[in-house]
Amino acid sequence: MVGNNMLIKTRNGFPSQEWYFDQKTRTIRSQRTKSYAWTIQSSGNSANIQASGANSEWYQLFKWDQEGGNFYNVKNNKVLDVAGGKDVEATNVQVWKKNGSKAQSWKLVYKSDLKIQTKGLNKDFGLQIEKPFFIVSKMWMNRVVEAVGASNLALKTLNRANKGQQFFLDDKTQTIISW
Repeated sequence: MVGNNMLIKTRNGFPSQEWYFDQKTRTIRSQRTKSYAWTIQSSGNSANIQASGANSEWYQLFKWDQEGGNFYNVKNNKVLDVAGGKDVEATNVQVWKKNGSKAQSWKLVYKSDLKIQTKGLNKDFGLQIEKPFFIVSKMWMNRVVEAVGASNLALKTLNRANKGQQFFLDDKTQTIISW
């Protein structure tokens, strides 16, 4: 959930990516804003999914189909779908007619079952988790990448004491961060 809009994002462990089923209202609620539930925008007259105040109307009621890996709306049978079928960071989530594509297939992972690697080699990225490293050019001067200011990178002469030249993999956000 970014603002009220639902997007696909790299897993980061933030409450904006955590949901729970509320038995009383029969809605799927946000851990970040507990009064918000999945909602088909415009009272169901849109394909866009957002999170808004829970009212248990049909456009907020979704069921989980474990076999198919789909969340579907109880009235119109449209399923949770990644817009355009594009696995791109911050792509919009919507409801769409079921078509069997991967963009509509989900895996439900309970927080207690989530395995978060905190040390060692991250096999997806090939980097040691939170172990500082330098990015050294293979050109003849072997200069290193340095973070200059908040958003620029430059090649500089190696200075082991310069923290701006040290980076690490933050496994929680799955990003490389300047030390």
